Amino acid sequence: MNYIYLHGFASSPKSYKGSYIQQRFAEIGKTLHCPDLNGADFEHLTISSQLSIIRELADSLSGEITLIGSSLGGYLAALFAEDEQRVSRLVMMCPAFQFASRYAKRMPPETLEKWRNDGFIELYHFGYKTSKRLHFGVIEDAAPHDNRELQRRLPALIIHGLRDEVVPYSLSVDYLEGQPQAQLLLLNVDHGMADAVDLIWQQIKLFLDI
Repeated sequence: MNYIYLHGFASSPKSYKGSYIQQRFAEIGKTLHCPDLNGADFEHLTISSQLSIIRELADSLSGEITLIGSSLGGYLAALFAEDEQRVSRLVMMCPAFQFASRYAKRMPPETLEKWRNDGFIELYHFGYKTSKRLHFGVIEDAAPHDNRELQRRLPALIIHGLRDEVVPYSLSVDYLEGQPQAQLLLLNVDHGMADAVDLIWQQIKLFLDI
């Protein structure tokens, strides 16, 4: 079994949660691959560009794959599993379903229109710890993915925070419909989940039987 961790939007493989889980995997003698989904050009990041990075890593591995994703990484895990039959299990933490529509709705209409017209917007990148430009193409590219129905039925563990201020946990509840092998654990935490990493790791171990 191959294990891959997918970090969130404007984050990095060295995020607190990602590093913590990777260390726990190492302690039990297992490798957790953590690709950098920012790629070489964050300014032109898209859902499709991140899926291509995951594809390149998956193609270098043989055997089944378990995807563990945080926020946007959780959504990417679900999308990638649609086209890769070797993905046999999913672990999704606060998965950022419907990325494009939610991200756009969080902005004032005039800010969104300015982004569309100017082409770029400035945002804080938590992985780089500085502001970065991002092209509007990330929204345009994400729309078709958001419209795609997730049809694969496979074992999935979703962990979501009841106090998530970024991605409403109702989206994870909606995902359970038609997913008989999926289970949802709701915790009294925010989107970062920093206070619950020990519990999250125990749940991952139990679900993956490792």
